[in-house]
Amino acid sequence: MAGTLLRIGDRPNVNVCEFVVDTEDEIDFLPTTKEKASGLFAGRPDFDSLPPIGSTCVVGNKEGDLIIYMLFSFGWKKL
Repeated sequence: MAGTLLRIGDRPNVNVCEFVVDTEDEIDFLPTTKEKASGLFAGRPDFDSLPPIGSTCVVGNKEGDLIIYMLFSFGWKKL
């Protein structure tokens, strides 16, 4: 999992988080705009703040497929 700050030049623009997980099941444990991380990710310092709408998560798997999710006000949605 990684968080990143979108920048324009040397100035921060919008705090958008990017996450990477191994399975789609882990999406359920990611933080949302309203709730902190749970399960596998609960209590980790890198999940202290809530990610904003527009944050993304890439799900990878052994078969080499990539699945992209985006965070909305109602939660994570597969794109």
